Amino acid sequence: MIAIQKQLDLSLLVLRGSALLLLVLYGWNKLTWLVPLIGGNQAWESWGFALQIGKLGFPVPVLLAVFAVFCESFGAFLIAVGFFTRFFATLAALSMAGAMYFSLRVGEAAWQLAALYLLAFVALALVGPGKFSVDHFVQVYRERPQSADINI
Repeated sequence: MIAIQKQLDLSLLVLRGSALLLLVLYGWNKLTWLVPLIGGNQAWESWGFALQIGKLGFPVPVLLAVFAVFCESFGAFLIAVGFFTRFFATLAALSMAGAMYFSLRVGEAAWQLAALYLLAFVALALVGPGKFSVDHFVQVYRERPQSADINI
C-alpha cells in the first residue's frame, strides 16, 4: 500500500512537471509580451494577442489575454511547485480550454497540445498535488501538534 501511494505521489510530481514545461515553452515568452504594455510603451488595446482573441468574438479580450498569460506563467510555476495546486490547475484548465477552442477556430494544430495540457490540469485539479508539493508541506505543518505554553 505504501509503495502504491509513493508511485502516485511521484506520478503527480511528474504530471505537475507538465506545468513547468508550459511555463518554459510558452508562458515565459508571453510574459515578456507584458513588459512594453506595463511600461506604457504600447497600448493594451493594440496588443496583438488580445486582438487575436477579440477577432474570435470573445468579450474583454485584453482581460482574457492577461488571464492566459498569468495561467501560463505564474500559475504554471505555482502548479509545478505544488502551491494552491487545485485552484491554479482549475484556472489553467480553463485557460487551456480557451486555447484549444482558439486553435480549433483558427485551424492550428496546436489544439492537440492545448487538449493535453487541459487533461493534465483537470487531473491535478481533481486529485491534488501529491506528497511532493508545497501544499503537502503546508498541510503537515498545520497538522503538527502545537507545543503547550508552560507558565512558571
